[in-house]
Amino acid sequence: MELPAHKCGLYLTHNAYKDVHQSIEKAVADIDAETTTTWISLEERERSLASGDIWDLQWYPNTPVGFYRRIASTLEAVLDIKD
Repeated sequence: MELPAHKCGLYLTHNAYKDVHQSIEKAVADIDAETTTTWISLEERERSLASGDIWDLQWYPNTPVGFYRRIASTLEAVLDIKD
C-alpha cells in the first residue's frame, strides 16, 4: 500500500468522531450530509456502521485548492486507490 502522490497536504484520520464523544451513527450521518464527501462504496459505509471504524484520507495532489477524499471502514480499503 502506498500513499497517493501529493504536492500539498495529505491527512489520514481514524475514528475522529470518538474525540468529540459522537456516536458512530451520528458520524456517518454527518459524512452523508456533506456535499463534497462520499464513501468509497455503500458496502464500506455499512461496514463502518457495523465495526465502528471510520478511516478518512484526504489529499491535495497539485495545489492547495483541489483535493480528493476517500472514506472507508479499513485502512486497506481507503488506501486501495486505482488510477
